[in-house]
This record gives sequence, C-alpha cells and structure tokens, in this order.
Amino acid sequence: MHRIWTDSSTHYKKGNSWTTTCIRGQTVLCSGNGRLLFSARAKQQESDASLVTDAFTSFKHLLLPITDRNPYLSDGTRLAAATTAALAKKYGADITVVVIDENPKESFPEHDTQLSSIRWHLSEGGFQEFKLIERLGEGNKPTAIIGEVADDLNLDLVVISMEAIHSKLIDANLLAEFIPCPVLLLPL
Repeated sequence: MHRIWTDSSTHYKKGNSWTTTCIRGQTVLCSGNGRLLFSARAKQQESDASLVTDAFTSFKHLLLPITDRNPYLSDGTRLAAATTAALAKKYGADITVVVIDENPKESFPEHDTQLSSIRWHLSEGGFQEFKLIERLGEGNKPTAIIGEVADDLNLDLVVISMEAIHSKLIDANLLAEFIPCPVLLLPL
C-alpha cells in the first residue's frame, strides 16, 4: 500500500517517483507507468481581495480618537479629522469622536477651545453632527479606551494619525489586541 502526503503542490512517496500535472485547474497525480492515481479539482471561491474590498466599502460608523492636548489640534489630528469626515461623507457613515486625556477636564483650561476646534474641522468636511464621548481623567491607556469604545459601539473603522503613535500616546503594539475593527493609520 502506498501513501501520498501533500504539501502545497509537492507529492511524496516511498519507492517509485510520482509525476504531478496541472491541467485546466485540475491536479492529476500519475505513477511512473502513466496510471492515474489521484485527481483533484480546486473549488473556485470568492477572492480574498473582493472580501477585503467589501469590508472597506461598507463603513457605517467611524471613530476619531483625539489624544493630543493642543486646543487647536495638531497637524496629525487635523488630518485624521479631515480623513474621517471625507470617508463618512463618501459612505454615509456616522462619526463618533472620543476625546481621551489622563487628566480631568478641570486641569485643561482650553478644553472648550479644543471641542470648538474639533467641531470646526469636522464641519469643514461637511459634518455638522457627530457623537462626542469624553474619557478624561480615568487613568486608562488610550489604546484600551479606544478598544472599549470601538467594541461598545460596534464601529467599522478607527482613524488615527501616526503622530499619536510617535508621541507615545497610543501604543501601536496594543492596537491589534484591543481594537476589534480595522484601523486606518495616517502618515505624518
């Protein structure tokens, strides 16, 4: 009795050699004398690329985390706000903004200025209404807070500037662990 082990397209057999041929998507394994030993046809499946494309064209709810303390928003945060507004407008999605700071609101006198700046940048992108969540003075890591909010609200995409990662406010190593949806990282 002969056993056939397959590893990708390589076939192994003790003793005589085997030949493998692929004809019109069908793999045929023959012995040295040409006798058909094994035949298989791959089942056509939807391509991975189209599945990924579908996942990125059905945004219904986007998250924009704000982690910087600049009352007028940093360049990276402004880019993230503009990108979030453009994506939400294109796909008809809702936006949730989460403002994260380890200090309480009272310790940040420009807090209202920052909220006005967020509203202004989103309105420039065509968004007058959005949900605002403030997570201030909790002492939790921003990445964990973003993950909690994304999970609680069943979000489709999180938009973050690489500036938040470079400034060590968001831990890139924890993004994959805590964020249950795709994350769009914008370059500086």
